[in-house]
Amino acid sequence: MIPLIANNVIIILLLFISIVSMCLFYFLMKLVNRGSSAKKLDGIYNKIKEDIKFAVAPKFIELSLGVSDLTDLAVEVWRMEQRIIKSASNLPENQLKGLESSVQKLRRYFEKYDIEIVDYKNTKYNDGLNLDVLSVEKDTSLTEPVVKETVEPTIMCKGQVVRKAKIILLSNN
Repeated sequence: MIPLIANNVIIILLLFISIVSMCLFYFLMKLVNRGSSAKKLDGIYNKIKEDIKFAVAPKFIELSLGVSDLTDLAVEVWRMEQRIIKSASNLPENQLKGLESSVQKLRRYFEKYDIEIVDYKNTKYNDGLNLDVLSVEKDTSLTEPVVKETVEPTIMCKGQVVRKAKIILLSNN
């Protein structure tokens, strides 16, 4: 995480130095040639300015239809996995292994495209988690809130949340 921040700071400093040197070059050229070359430099300067704005601007994942479809598919694969777990005792071993193998192949496919499925069931809850709480159930024996059930998992793409989990929370309040 720190090397990534350091790289971003170095890139921003290099961009800043480039902007300052381009501005100086621009104004020197404007003083030397007050003719048509100044107009050309204006165009170049504006293009560089826009390119730098784009390079420094914060990046947000914009979902294309393909990624949106993949997130829907990831949720359905998670649901299939939950159903397999619930019915595992009723399935013959060879069918269970076949289903588990198919789910693992789908999960590897998601990993290939840097899509992660996060299930929060039985984990400690804190307000910093990016979750939609559907309901809260009381349990006076608890000292801290716990996720009782994940109704829908969090889907992350390239480390960023593209769909928040929907959970049922157990709390002592």
